[in-house]
Amino acid sequence: MPPVSTPAIVLGAIRFSETSKIVRLATRDLGIQSAIARGALRPKSSFGASLQALSEGQAQLYLKESRELQTLAAFDLTHLRVGLAAELPRYAAASALAEVALRFAPAAAHPASYDLLSGGLTLLETAPAEAVDVLGLRLLWRLISILGFAPVPGSLCSGRRGHRAGRSAGLQRRRGRCALRDLRGRTRRHPTQRRRSRGLGRPRPTRGRPADTG
Repeated sequence: MPPVSTPAIVLGAIRFSETSKIVRLATRDLGIQSAIARGALRPKSSFGASLQALSEGQAQLYLKESRELQTLAAFDLTHLRVGLAAELPRYAAASALAEVALRFAPAAAHPASYDLLSGGLTLLETAPAEAVDVLGLRLLWRLISILGFAPVPGSLCSGRRGHRAGRSAGLQRRRGRCALRDLRGRTRRHPTQRRRSRGLGRPRPTRGRPADTG
């Protein structure tokens, strides 16, 4: 079977043996993939310095559905992105983007997240130094949103307005507190509220005869 060619970004690499290493790739057509690059650590390897973190190129992968570790046949470098390592804030923001993609991107084709990651790394490499922090946060937020993990404003019952989303999720507001409703519509109070209703949170009156103070 011939190798599959796809644009890819190196998210990280670890040493596997004296001559090989395992790389984690964000690919445009295959999602997140792990692959072994045999002979990558040899002095005259065809991979050369192409498998550096955050570098981008065209990956040639031998795929087998029955295994999680694929074989990387070649990696034709297109962007080495040495500018990201020139300043710590740039590299930190780029590494955060790569970490989010590695942890949350699917192992299937997801072109939108790949394009955002690729374009975001290019922007971080060329942006003015004073704009890197804000740009990094914006890119992280957009990547999280594209991957489907963005929080929904108003989904929690905080305040007197915007509780419709909370109620649909089984939340309702009772006397300034949030209470959970089970599937049958009954309200389950917080354990502290149950203790108070039983009188456990209040001082108990002293039973028996009053102490003689005379």
